[in-house]
Amino acid sequence: MKRLTEYETAWVLGGAERVALTVFVAMVNAGQLEVAYKRQRVREGERPLTAADGSAALRIETAALDLLPESGLAVDDFGARLAASPALKALDSALAAKGVARPRFLARFSPLHRELREQKATGVRRVAVLGVDGIEDERLREIFEHPLPAVPKFATVNPIRDNTFDGSIGPTPGIIYGS
Repeated sequence: MKRLTEYETAWVLGGAERVALTVFVAMVNAGQLEVAYKRQRVREGERPLTAADGSAALRIETAALDLLPESGLAVDDFGARLAASPALKALDSALAAKGVARPRFLARFSPLHRELREQKATGVRRVAVLGVDGIEDERLREIFEHPLPAVPKFATVNPIRDNTFDGSIGPTPGIIYGS
C-alpha cells in the first residue's frame, strides 16, 4: 500500500470529523491558528500556510482559514464547518482515484484499517490514527474532552415593556432553553 498522508489516514479511519480534528491540531501546532483555551475559540494565527505534503493539504488548510471570521469562531463550530466543507469532499474523491476506499461496513475489521492502526504514529499522524486520544497537548485535548455547554438562545420576539406605574404588565421571558 502506498503511504497515505495524515489527512488521508484520518479520512480512512474516522471520516470528515477526524480530518477536521487533524487539520485543527496540525494548524495549531504550526502556529497558523491561535486558540483561546478558556473560551474555546480559534482565530487565525500569525504564521503563513506551509503545507509540507502537497497541494491537497494546502487546499484543505486554506479552506480552513477561509472559514474563520476576523472575530474568531468556537472550536466545535470550526470543526463542524470544516467537516462539511467542499475541500474535504474533494479529499474523498482524490482517495477514490488512488484506489483507496473508506471501509464503511465493519470498518474496524478491514485490512487497511488494521494496517493503519498498527503503524507507529507520532505528532499529527497520531491524531489522525487515534482521534482525540492522540492529542499530546493536554490543554488542547481538554477542549475536545470537555466542551463548553451550549449558550442559551434568545427569542426573536420583542418583549412587552412594563410601562405601567403599578407593574401590572410584566415583561415576557425571552430565553428559550434547549434549542
